[in-house]
Amino acid sequence: MKQERMKILDLLEQGKITAAEAASLLDALKAGDAQEQRLWDEETRKNVQDKVNKFSQNVESISKDVGDKLETTFKDLEPKLRSMTKVVVEKTATIVDEISKSLNETLKNLEERRAKEECCCDEKDEECCSGDKEEKCESEPESDCCCEEKAEEDKPAESEDKPVEN
Repeated sequence: MKQERMKILDLLEQGKITAAEAASLLDALKAGDAQEQRLWDEETRKNVQDKVNKFSQNVESISKDVGDKLETTFKDLEPKLRSMTKVVVEKTATIVDEISKSLNETLKNLEERRAKEECCCDEKDEECCSGDKEEKCESEPESDCCCEEKAEEDKPAESEDKPVEN
């Protein structure tokens, strides 16, 4: 643009065109520059809009593809997750049953021990070592039953003068 203005000014200086013609040509150049600027702005805007539209279409396409792949993946995973959940529930139930059995056994042992301790604490009371308790002591010789101790105390003392057998 600058070259065209210089050319017009050179033509004016050489007298080939009049000042009015030079002004008219410069105005025409100025109008052409403005129109060219608008066209460039219009083209730029159109190019940017096209690029934005293409980008938007690409994003939509990618998001649809990703959504489809995720849906397929979850459909494939669903039976596996169900199976895994079933195994976890079964294992948990087995463990809970084992814990329950162990706790029941422990409670039973504690109740037996408590009954034994009550018997031993009430040793002076003859009812403790009568009936079921005494029978239990006889049927379970390994147990440390106070009733056995009481029964041994009731036996006459054996003579210490007894000869020792070799």
